[in-house]
Amino acid sequence: MGALLTFEGDPANKCVASGAHDPAPLRFVWHHIQPQEAGGQTTADNLIEICDSCHYTIHRLMWYMRLLWVGETLNLLEQAQLAHPPRRAQLMYADQGYAACVAAGTVSDIPNEG
Repeated sequence: MGALLTFEGDPANKCVASGAHDPAPLRFVWHHIQPQEAGGQTTADNLIEICDSCHYTIHRLMWYMRLLWVGETLNLLEQAQLAHPPRRAQLMYADQGYAACVAAGTVSDIPNEG
């Protein structure tokens, strides 16, 4: 997963999925809500600032949604993670990205980056 560290000259410097991480994140990135591989553009309305940990989790949740879309069966751990993510905001952003892919017809292009 190639993380975008700066957008229009501005470095990512916060996590919109959680204001308080313990321990503190090592890095913040700009996350494409609709993944680039699935047609997402590098524009302000398709980017959020997020820490690496939440970035990983959002991509993992989107991958599970893609698996369900293509008719795969999730194992019990995957089902639990999708039903109860560490942070509700992570699931919200994964839902937004998945919905954008559904609208664009690019769900099958959601990458396995988590």
